[in-house]
Amino acid sequence: RDFRGYCPHRTRFVGHYAPSNDDTKIFNHTLMKTTLTFVLSLFLWSACNNGITKKAPLQPLEVASSIGEEGETVLVGPMNRANLNTPEFNAWLQPEYDTLKIPEGWIAEHAALAKGLHFKLFLGTWCGDTQRELGGMFKLLDALGVSNEDIEMYGLSEAKDSPKGYEKTYAIINIPTLIFMEEGKEINRIVEFPVESLIEDFSKILKRAPYKDAYADF
Repeated sequence: RDFRGYCPHRTRFVGHYAPSNDDTKIFNHTLMKTTLTFVLSLFLWSACNNGITKKAPLQPLEVASSIGEEGETVLVGPMNRANLNTPEFNAWLQPEYDTLKIPEGWIAEHAALAKGLHFKLFLGTWCGDTQRELGGMFKLLDALGVSNEDIEMYGLSEAKDSPKGYEKTYAIINIPTLIFMEEGKEINRIVEFPVESLIEDFSKILKRAPYKDAYADF
């Protein structure tokens, strides 16, 4: 008599357990779920730590360019900030960006006022006034949380015009001109240089306080 698997002091079978098909399916299903959960968690962790979830870098637009009278690059037509990301332009843009100091509490006071606004910016890469003011304008727009999609930029020639006449639609006489827009209507604008300072001029326009740009009475 074969007593393998039989315990004389107990009445139950103690031999090797042979799992059923149902048990195997349950095991495989559980293992698969555990593996998928682990892989997904690992991917999300990796994405967060490697910046995968961040927006893709802004790509420059195709824009006409020429060499100005003093040898500088002149961009003409619709453009964006990525078009200015060159050593030549950063040489005057970045120092002005870094120089502007935003007072403590200013961002918290004004950020909500900029929500929903759209901006049109006319500039000349050859223009000394643009080179002086643009960095500070960008710094304030960044501080207010304004996205690149909410800033329309147009480069003008040394004659302050463009092939499609964008500047005529908005009566541009001097640059840089930054126009504050809400629901398609102009709120106000800063023309060529601030009346008081960029900080104060932005503040007045965002608060809808009385404000006239430097050429309002011309």
